[in-house]
Amino acid sequence: MPQNADKFLNTFNAVERYLENKFNQGNFAPFRFLLRRAAAKDPVIRQNQDLLYMCGDLRNLLVHNDRLGGRTIAEPLDEVVVEFEKVRELIENPGRVDQFEKKVFCCFLNDTLDKALQLMIRHKITQIPVMDGNAIIEVLNGNHIAFWLANQMSVSPSQIKISQVLNKAEYKRNFAIIPRSMSVYDAAELYRNSFQSEPKNRYFDALIITQNGKPHENLTGIIVLKDIAKYMAE
Repeated sequence: MPQNADKFLNTFNAVERYLENKFNQGNFAPFRFLLRRAAAKDPVIRQNQDLLYMCGDLRNLLVHNDRLGGRTIAEPLDEVVVEFEKVRELIENPGRVDQFEKKVFCCFLNDTLDKALQLMIRHKITQIPVMDGNAIIEVLNGNHIAFWLANQMSVSPSQIKISQVLNKAEYKRNFAIIPRSMSVYDAAELYRNSFQSEPKNRYFDALIITQNGKPHENLTGIIVLKDIAKYMAE
């Protein structure tokens, strides 16, 4: 059975090769240099940067210290080996947003507001993509509706078109369309960065999933903040 040091070094070598191939054109570089370069581009590596730095230091201790009978003089803890292997798997296979694919309930600009409200109630959803022909052009949500209602003396949802609500919206096009091949961590990064874009201090209302991230493609899924929050840690 491999000892912990052997397991750890095998995992380290695999991570190091991955970083070289993906972030340094396959060329050798010091591990800390590779980590800094990778962390600037990859949210998974950035979130696990402290552990990876620690593993780099531990690798140096294991490799550069004297050995007894060809074996290292120390063994990493079981927990360290297990956690490092988990991070390696996460780096190489972070998971894709296609896990969020599901039936997407949509409305059209000329639909009445009551149709959107009924969809929200019936399916317990808060965001509804709005289509113009075959293309998604907006995501209607409760804030849009509340803002519009606050400026009305009297209203009948069955007589109001969704286009009228959106025309008075406080903010517009606060969403992004992403391909189903995008990693969940890249999607989380996109969501996190939206807080600093216009409208400021507000996350995207939704991420819309299509085959290739194009607005005229069929909608295959939708991601809202509660879905992606656990992937957004610094």
